Amino acid sequence: MLLKERKLLFVSIFALLLPVIFFATNVSAQEEVELRVMTVWGGEQKEYLDDLFAKYSETHPNITVKHEVSAGSGAATYQEVLKTGLNSGTGPDVFFEWAGTLSGTIIDSGYAEPLDRYYEEYNWDDRFIDWSVGSLTRDKVTYGVPLTARGMTFWYNVEVWESLDLEKPESYEDLEAIAKKAKENGIYPIALGGKFNWMTMRLLDYLIEVTTGPELHDQLNKLETSWDRPEVIEAFSLFKKWVDNQWITPGFLNVAPADSRIPFWNGQALMIFEGNWMPPETEAAGYDTANLNFFFGPTGHEPLRITGFPEQFMINSDSEHKDEAAEFINWFTSREVQEANYGTAITGTAVEGVTADPEERPRSYQFKEELVKLKEVFPPTDQVFKSELLHEFFQVQNGLVTGEFTPESGAEYFQEQSEEWKENN
Repeated sequence: MLLKERKLLFVSIFALLLPVIFFATNVSAQEEVELRVMTVWGGEQKEYLDDLFAKYSETHPNITVKHEVSAGSGAATYQEVLKTGLNSGTGPDVFFEWAGTLSGTIIDSGYAEPLDRYYEEYNWDDRFIDWSVGSLTRDKVTYGVPLTARGMTFWYNVEVWESLDLEKPESYEDLEAIAKKAKENGIYPIALGGKFNWMTMRLLDYLIEVTTGPELHDQLNKLETSWDRPEVIEAFSLFKKWVDNQWITPGFLNVAPADSRIPFWNGQALMIFEGNWMPPETEAAGYDTANLNFFFGPTGHEPLRITGFPEQFMINSDSEHKDEAAEFINWFTSREVQEANYGTAITGTAVEGVTADPEERPRSYQFKEELVKLKEVFPPTDQVFKSELLHEFFQVQNGLVTGEFTPESGAEYFQEQSEEWKENN
């Protein structure tokens, strides 16, 4: 066969095989991927999310999203399950996490993938409320994508509030006057669930902000100044006043946070210290959200701050599907998905401009509108201190209730523990 004919035959055969080669390459590129996503969102919300994640697979047929849930007693149970998986190499590709020291431990252990390249690829900096992204940045590296911008403050039972002819407080002294009037009329001023410590902590954190102001409060959280000081003693004294005056529902230290909502919903307690998840929780429990309203606790300081924090998605640094994980997060946090599923699969959002329907969910809408106006927030103490020091803070907090500590001895003890912790860490 002539050389020219051989070349022609080769070209013909290659042309015939080209579609086969392309198909094989395309199949390889579209290999099946199981993307494991771990969250704390159980119950009815999980059902909505499972349906939503299934829709993602419809547009990404090679990707199956496996939604794993570890719902329990707040951060404690979830963190234990998540860390066990990450430590053993069987962790999820994408996982829910809180901010502060809870995610900090995971970052320090090397299990969180830096996400700055994805922020640039997907323009995430322009998508979210400013302070929510800033809260997820550590040493100028961003490790998380904000899902929600949470704020915690005072919610009140509207029927009880109006029956007492109350107005929203303009000062902390006004708040105490409200508490006094409620108690005089046989209504507990506030319902708290002290089991697991973090709901009681919300009230104490607020009181610390009142007596210290933003700058000193931040310094205390960073252990840059002494906790054994007059402003802290004053905050502890105010907290003890709420306890001694029986302004808190009885036996609250042994009450689970979820159970503390019952006397509030039923009108036995005027207020509760909760987050912007309260409207959907109220609706899910079968109560009327029209009987629910809120105010940001006055502090007497500028800027006015409330306890705030983002919740986030992080990507496992050991995941074999990092790009697929980032693409999934980009889809989930898109304005289109957030708006279409707000109030069902999504109960809160950090996406700028996305709110609940003002007609269907007025309280959620109003809260988001007020939250984005805040210039700053301060983190809850359980996202500030690592577990060993947080344990000591909770010991003082509960000791102020039981009488184990006075405000003075509590401040002195916690400063001693802070110094010891700094020496060993």
